Amino acid sequence: MRSFLFFLILFSSNVFSQNIKKNIYGFATSNTFTYCNVLDTNFLNKVVDLSPKILRFPGGALGNFYHYNSQGYGFDFDEIDKYHGGKFPKRSRGLERSRIKNNHNYDYIEDFIELAKRTKSKAVLVANIFSRNNDILLMIDKLIKSNIEVVGVELGSELSNLSYFKNGYTINDYINNAKYYAKKIKRDYPNIKIGVVAAPLGKKRGHRHNIWNKKLNNESFYDAIIIHSYAKVIKGNDLDGQMTSEITESSNIESQFNLYKDRLVDFLFSSYPDEVQKYIKLFNRPIWITEWNLQMSKTTANTFFQSLFVVNYLLELFCNPDLNFIELCTYHNLGGRDFSGSIFRNDNDLIVQGTYDFFILVEKVFELNVVNIKREKKKNTYIYSCYNKKRKLVSSYEINWDLSYFKYSIYKDEILKDTLIFDYDLYNKANSKGKFN
Repeated sequence: MRSFLFFLILFSSNVFSQNIKKNIYGFATSNTFTYCNVLDTNFLNKVVDLSPKILRFPGGALGNFYHYNSQGYGFDFDEIDKYHGGKFPKRSRGLERSRIKNNHNYDYIEDFIELAKRTKSKAVLVANIFSRNNDILLMIDKLIKSNIEVVGVELGSELSNLSYFKNGYTINDYINNAKYYAKKIKRDYPNIKIGVVAAPLGKKRGHRHNIWNKKLNNESFYDAIIIHSYAKVIKGNDLDGQMTSEITESSNIESQFNLYKDRLVDFLFSSYPDEVQKYIKLFNRPIWITEWNLQMSKTTANTFFQSLFVVNYLLELFCNPDLNFIELCTYHNLGGRDFSGSIFRNDNDLIVQGTYDFFILVEKVFELNVVNIKREKKKNTYIYSCYNKKRKLVSSYEINWDLSYFKYSIYKDEILKDTLIFDYDLYNKANSKGKFN
């Protein structure tokens, strides 16, 4: 629900940004072209309105096994079965069945190019580093010839995960493959940055993740490290960004979401900045967050809780100096068939998730040429004041976790206009048009 208010609340000063990075406002396109049609003007126009600054292709696990100039993602199932010991072999076959059903007899890079051109987005590409071929060079060349700037190349995605380790893939294998591709890319495209996969932190001494990061830190062939960020607020087991089992902590859903709220606020303002600082101390390199979201769960999917999270996460990236090393981000995910993460779902008809309107309002940071953002806090309310290069206040965002509302204010010709989006409960879900109660 939206309404207009005319008031301004003052808060004590907390954080003041120095630089707004455009490449932080981006989206991954995993599965998007299997389920969403770029020729559908309804879908295309909504993505154009999102105005992404950068798009990721082909995706995470998809990118690890993509083959250029093939149908769809060009999967080689022998290759997938050889390297992945988890659920992706089954998932990839499902994607292939959907491709055949939809009669997609072309390379999905064509759809990506159309979407990037229409949205005027830059690109970050994921390289299949298993195949030892020139696919990534051909992909870069094709995008450049289509007047799309390639910001960087990810040398694989999540390759430190157990799913690959179970099939014998080690840090030594990764470094050998990554060096091979980094040399080829830098030879032909010296200005394109190279990102490598960093392993998760917080493991016991001697854990393979610690060995992975230590050996990677000794190398100098890359420009940035890649990490993924899935905020876990639900107790239970998780794998690859998804909850595989959940523990119900209260019979009352409101009480349960209050627990989630407390954990998320701690994540946003304490544990996540601390984690980023540990990566900075270890690698001292720029950071790319090429997948971020809540840990995937039907419990929190498409809720007001998730929508407040995406706004708060992005605004913190814009203004928190502890996150300054992060120079590129792509939200997971733009479109697909899942209920938990994608902004668009295609279930015969295009369904818009609740996060859509919130992303639209955050993008106004760029529309208004904001250069600095000041964050102030009062209890569980956070206000982000946005200033242009003349140091003039042009807009503000207010997020109230206790009263479940999000307010966007724009100041024009000394007139204040507010847009308020709220719901009575954090756990309420948006309807098929992405609107809350």
